[in-house]
Amino acid sequence: MAPVALLLAVLAAQAPPPDLPEGNAFVRGLVGAQKRNEDALNRYTYDLLDVREDLDDKDRVKKRHSRLQEVFYVKGRQVGRLVSENDVPLPPDKQAKEDRKVAAKVKSILEDKAVTEKPGVRLSQILERYDFRSVAREAIDGRVAIVLDFSPRPGKRDLDGDSVLRRLTGRIWVDEEERQVVRAELRNTDAMKFGLGVVAKLSSLDALMEFRKLEDGVWLPRSIRIEYAGRKLFKGFKTRQTATFDRFRQFEVESEEKLTPER
Repeated sequence: MAPVALLLAVLAAQAPPPDLPEGNAFVRGLVGAQKRNEDALNRYTYDLLDVREDLDDKDRVKKRHSRLQEVFYVKGRQVGRLVSENDVPLPPDKQAKEDRKVAAKVKSILEDKAVTEKPGVRLSQILERYDFRSVAREAIDGRVAIVLDFSPRPGKRDLDGDSVLRRLTGRIWVDEEERQVVRAELRNTDAMKFGLGVVAKLSSLDALMEFRKLEDGVWLPRSIRIEYAGRKLFKGFKTRQTATFDRFRQFEVESEEKLTPER
């Protein structure tokens, strides 16, 4: 190698990495990409395995329940077709009953008879709820990610679920090149109360979300794991719930007869 070329190579190797971006401005720039991912999800069907595990005080599983669904979308509305419980396929009579229920829901959506759901909170509103701070660059699956810590901004907001949102903090990893969230961790900063017939109080909540890039370039969920503990009435509980997304494939329902994609 020529002396000049060698010198340039050494200088390049010693050059400091670029400065980290300002956290809030960087995250605001992600809104468009995340919205496109949410829209893309409506064009896919996938398998969704939900596992709920009740744990003892040593994190041993006391009770486990699983449900496997084939999930697809009709006019942007999510429809889940249950195919297995506790790792066992549904018996024919129960599957037939489930398929009739799904067919009825699809028909109702296609005929615009389904109940209109309350509009969800916009991602941009949730992002404005938090203060983001860039803290590092890390490699995830061989790609460079910006690591950002987030914490709730003070005060109350006019958002559905704000009593929960303002008690959450955590960290996200964003693919620097593609501006896509690849991982997110969050936990609670204070106890949270829920009133669902009886009052439940969560003392701890930890969640981990991971995303993957499909062959067509769309980033969609890989898994979500949530562990939480608290008390309901006078009894303590500790639970782990895991949702695993698999076998993404594009799919569109045009009639109530076409319920599931070809395998």
